[in-house]
Amino acid sequence: MTNGALGRLISSVEYESFCRTELDDPYELLDELRAVAPVHWSPLLGSWLVTSYDEVNRALRGDWLLHDRVEINVRGIPEPVRDGYGGLVTHISNWLGFTDGPKHARMREVSRQLVNPGLSTKLQPWTTHLVREMVAEMRASETVDLLEDLALRLPVTVICHALGMEGADAAQFHALTEDLGRFAGRVDTSWDPEDQSMLYRSNQSWLALEELFRHLIADKRRHPGDDVLSALVSAHDSGLLSDDEVVGLSVFFFAAGHGTTRDLLANGLYLLMAHAGEAAKLQAGTSHIGPAVEEMLRYESPIPMVSQLAGADHVLAGADVRAGDAVILHIGAANRDPAHFVDPARFDVTRKENRHLAFGLGAHFCLGAPLARRQAAIVLEELAPDLHRLVFAEPPPGWGRGNMSSRTLTTLTASWLPRVGPPSAGPPGAGPPGAGPPGAGGGAPRDESFTE
Repeated sequence: MTNGALGRLISSVEYESFCRTELDDPYELLDELRAVAPVHWSPLLGSWLVTSYDEVNRALRGDWLLHDRVEINVRGIPEPVRDGYGGLVTHISNWLGFTDGPKHARMREVSRQLVNPGLSTKLQPWTTHLVREMVAEMRASETVDLLEDLALRLPVTVICHALGMEGADAAQFHALTEDLGRFAGRVDTSWDPEDQSMLYRSNQSWLALEELFRHLIADKRRHPGDDVLSALVSAHDSGLLSDDEVVGLSVFFFAAGHGTTRDLLANGLYLLMAHAGEAAKLQAGTSHIGPAVEEMLRYESPIPMVSQLAGADHVLAGADVRAGDAVILHIGAANRDPAHFVDPARFDVTRKENRHLAFGLGAHFCLGAPLARRQAAIVLEELAPDLHRLVFAEPPPGWGRGNMSSRTLTTLTASWLPRVGPPSAGPPGAGPPGAGPPGAGGGAPRDESFTE
């Protein structure tokens, strides 16, 4: 196709809706964009948009893009307004995924000691018991809110436990990080009353989170425990982290430690309910559980894009990217690239070749990937015998709007079809509560050690 075809695409109503994150299904448009130009300049986003697997892969592995990208978040905000939000900007720059160079290496090394495959293994028996309790409650109800009662409740409970926040108001922390995440995921250059309102809410939520976490951190200093927050305090006292970095990592761990897993679980359950034939394959045993989790990650990537800044001039698929340009790497589009995935528009829980990019690559690969995968595997193991009984109920599923960095459902309600035959005794091969499900997390193709 020609540049004329690209011009028609980026001037279309669908493209405008895509840039505003208002398309429930953006993949047909992304397929067309990939075919026309795998890298193109988006005037609406003020960024280069990268949609092919090869180019996203190369960019993730390269060193010419900067993760310290707060400059993208503040684009379009008038200088007098921006000056009043310096604390918010500084805080975001202390999130692990917004750091580069020696600072990133130092903070990541501390983080890697705390959030790693060992944490996932350590928490597995406890998480298994928690999932079984939650699913038992769901089975006792005629209608279930899969988003609130499972997809959100599970990972937020797990991350609170890991951080040592059991007594905290998890719902309050979640709401505050959701507000903050809208600023952290901002990529457009617009400025209107809606943007002003978003910025104000994000700042108020950041101030509330700072106060809440500083109280928690002070309590951990007085009464340390076997948890992540206590370990961050220890790292600070050893001179490895500053005060602001401890708060930044604490907020980041909480936000990333439950948000991505919530979307993985909700998107995955939605897909299995929408593809009954694929759900039925999980009833036969545990062998398809690991591949099913990977396919959920590929097909509806919880973090569909990452925005970065070009740190140097670079030629990408023939496009002359200049230092300082914003670059959006569209993970969701890359994970549907037919050059790397057979029949990519088909959801297939038995897919064998599945080197998706949902958790990134290289130095910023998601440290929390094992924990997210393990939670999803345990949920599928527990629900497998009854997945065929879950059907959509009112209100219908709805996709989130306004945040291109998150592929999230806002509603996911289900009801149970009547059971046929004797009651299920639990997932195939399940042991007693706390024993940990066989094969949990199995089949994951890699474990490269929270999404940055």
